[in-house]
Amino acid sequence: VNRGETVKAVTETAQSEIKSYSDAVKKGIRSDSITTQKLEDAVKTAVKSEKRERCVVMFGMPEEVGENVLHESVGKLLEEIVPSQDIGKSGTSCSRIGRKRPDISRPIRVCFTDRILADSVLRNSRKLKNSERFSK
Repeated sequence: VNRGETVKAVTETAQSEIKSYSDAVKKGIRSDSITTQKLEDAVKTAVKSEKRERCVVMFGMPEEVGENVLHESVGKLLEEIVPSQDIGKSGTSCSRIGRKRPDISRPIRVCFTDRILADSVLRNSRKLKNSERFSK
């Protein structure tokens, strides 16, 4: 299954679920009980939750100068974890978390374009135990 088919299937499922929820709301709830503010809050909460599910935090990578170096290092690491996908160049964004201190390397937050990629990285992260880059 290629990525395009997966995205299409997820989109269709989401659209059908939203339509069924919309129909249920129209039938079962009085219109005056739902305020615009409650609806906006629910949407914001769902968006934040979905964004968190697409992110992974990585620890222990040494700090190097420059954001381009960071993105390249993370890309190489991701290719080692999930070599079958071109995950390092799939629109991921990464940044260090926290203040820079000379004696501590800060964690890295990596945000993927979709949750499937994040899940794939987490599922295959055990491969790093056998990696030459991370063996002690």
